[in-house]
Amino acid sequence: MYSLEQFANMFSDPLRMDAYRGAIAKYVQPGNVVVDLGCGPGVFALLACKAGARRVYAIDLNGVVDFGRHLAAANGVADRVHFLCGDSRQVELPERADVIVSDVRGALPLHAHSIGTIEDARERFLAPGGRLLPSSDTLVCALVENDKAYREICDAWKSLPQLDLSAGLPLALNSMYCEKLDPAHLISDHQGWLKLDYTVGAKTHASVTLQLTVSRDSTGHGIGMWFETQLGDGFGYSTAPGTGDRVYGHRFLPLLEPVSLRKGDVCHVTLGAHFVGGNYIWQWEIQAPPTANRAAVHMRQSTFYGGIFSPSYLKKHANDFVPVLTETGLAESWLFRSMDGRRTLDEIAREAMLAFPQVFRRVEDAYSRAAEIAERFSR
Repeated sequence: MYSLEQFANMFSDPLRMDAYRGAIAKYVQPGNVVVDLGCGPGVFALLACKAGARRVYAIDLNGVVDFGRHLAAANGVADRVHFLCGDSRQVELPERADVIVSDVRGALPLHAHSIGTIEDARERFLAPGGRLLPSSDTLVCALVENDKAYREICDAWKSLPQLDLSAGLPLALNSMYCEKLDPAHLISDHQGWLKLDYTVGAKTHASVTLQLTVSRDSTGHGIGMWFETQLGDGFGYSTAPGTGDRVYGHRFLPLLEPVSLRKGDVCHVTLGAHFVGGNYIWQWEIQAPPTANRAAVHMRQSTFYGGIFSPSYLKKHANDFVPVLTETGLAESWLFRSMDGRRTLDEIAREAMLAFPQVFRRVEDAYSRAAEIAERFSR
């Protein structure tokens, strides 16, 4: 969940907000119904009201929607903005929207359930002929020289001379990192490798091979990624290095080892993303031509190799596994069943402690867990 400080960073970033503000002002017409998807404190909802929206449904999983109600009242639009706390995929609206505004990305648009959330909203909330803001995102990549970031990854596994931690390095180099890249870090042309067109339905799986031409003699340390968004005619932005983006940052996929490259070298880079179990598994592969000092390079990597999967984890995710609840699982199940509209949280907690003393040793422990469940799942 985002904090108010993080939300403030989002709505105070001119790169992001100038584009959204302009698009909302152009495409929201007086009398329109608008959905603000992943609304946070409802800044887009307020802008939609200023543009003349008759009704805005502002939806977010975060309890910050309660603060959004105060902002709506302070801006004189409390009667036009309906804040809904919950998963938009489980929300029913009484009417269709003319415009859906969203920013449910992480650092990249391929983030958790973002694509499924937008697709569901398009199918269930958007009126025929309605508009999505954004209408599309394009993921972009380039080869990167960033010795500092690469050394930080590697040196962490060499930081204790009395211990050999080197076995962890291959896992670390098969991981994705958040980095703030500068234009000077880019050592090839940059290319869009995946366009997510939300108006027709974006895919959650992709694998694309590109040919990236090296722009100067350099050392390749990895692949950098960012995105470009289209909010409508004349409105959009790029989070590319050097654009001043303060919200999203960049993603860095390190290579298994640095590669010396010459100006004009053409490298074949394959990028893949696969949505599995609520998260993305990333794959990257690079082939670089031979030089006078080394043979041709071919490296194939994946965040799957960087994951730590215990035998127990793999066993419990097998399709033939037959699960049986532990005592804690039974206690959780009991808490859900006990929320039947007849008992208070205090009563539920006291009964839970008596029924499951090995799980809840104090009433406070049972109350805390019951309150967490109630906050997320109760009406």
